[in-house]
Amino acid sequence: MSLAINSASGIAGTRPATGPTAKSPADFAAILEAFKHAAAQTPAERAREAVLKKHDMSEEDYRALPQAKRDAIDREIADMVRKVTEQKTHVPLSERPIDTARFLG
Repeated sequence: MSLAINSASGIAGTRPATGPTAKSPADFAAILEAFKHAAAQTPAERAREAVLKKHDMSEEDYRALPQAKRDAIDREIADMVRKVTEQKTHVPLSERPIDTARFLG
């Protein structure tokens, strides 16, 4: 089998890369920093960050919430961690509670 190089799309028969592309050294540095940040986080930290972003909240906004609303956010984070863990391990965790105190500041 031979592959033809096409200047418009790279190697013929392959899909172009998706995701952010660096158009300058500064773009590349920003992408690399974002990757390093995500790679250094635990799944729980990534879930927390994603849920707060989904609700357009900062850590300060979260801390200012009444306890009942913080509890609702905490449950959403725990559910996300549970789903990710179940997907990765193929072991259902629905009967086992997750200790949210370990990862909720």
